[in-house]
Amino acid sequence: MELSRRNILSILGTAPLLGAPALALASPRRGTKISFLTDIHLPASNEINSRAIKAFKLANKSDMILLGGDNLMAIDHQPENIIQAQFENWQRLASHHLGRPYRTVLGNHDIEMIVSPKPTNMCGKERSSELFGMKGRYWTDKVNGWRIVGLDTVQHRRNTYVGHVDHEQRKWLRDVLLADRTTPTLVVGHMPILSVTMLADRTTHCGPNSLPISFCSQVGNSREVVEIFREAGNVRLCLSGHTHMNDRCEFAGTTYVCGGSVSGSWWKGPHQGFAPSFTDVTLHNDGSFDTKTIHWES
Repeated sequence: MELSRRNILSILGTAPLLGAPALALASPRRGTKISFLTDIHLPASNEINSRAIKAFKLANKSDMILLGGDNLMAIDHQPENIIQAQFENWQRLASHHLGRPYRTVLGNHDIEMIVSPKPTNMCGKERSSELFGMKGRYWTDKVNGWRIVGLDTVQHRRNTYVGHVDHEQRKWLRDVLLADRTTPTLVVGHMPILSVTMLADRTTHCGPNSLPISFCSQVGNSREVVEIFREAGNVRLCLSGHTHMNDRCEFAGTTYVCGGSVSGSWWKGPHQGFAPSFTDVTLHNDGSFDTKTIHWES
């Protein structure tokens, strides 16, 4: 079946999306429980489907689901039949097994590497954005007294990608955050803004008196984004994925959590010792939060 815009939207009409500007999901007394699932890397495979459904069932115990990107195995540099198969498989599983409202951001493997003479920030992102029911490549919502901001942290660079938050998006982010500096805010993006995982990555090579970090591993202009967070003063939590490793670090009033990977090492066991996992987050109405790593396949 060819996935036209009409086909995608008709099927997604049965999926539980978080589409309203504000959504009451739980009693404020117990907080809002969110399951953050990133780097699912869902291929078109029945064997993997049965495993992914186990993670979805556990996540459905929360009030809502946040997806951190790389929901699809990989549609970058892939022929159309492979892309179509992954789209169709995602539709089937999301409509039947994601039983909670959900929001997502795009990962690098969710983006088609379309070569365009005049590339834009949406180049290669249109079909996946429709597949996932996204309002845009970046977005904001309010949930039980918290604001959730989704960022597009992956941009084209020649025939590959880099971690970058572009000028248009940074201006929007600053305007959104400074317009309301009292509401506690959770930011989510695929590639880390701050993380120690790439420093400990076994594939990172030391140069002469240096430890170079690739902008394919983190947001290259993270300092600019961090300064916006610091100016606003109410970004309590920032979630990311991409490295398939778990960490938590705190800087200037913001806690940065890299949520590991639902797929572990792309469904081949642990990645550098990190087992397949997702992160449960509880947002409390006093602006505090709790996080817990769920090793769903241990």
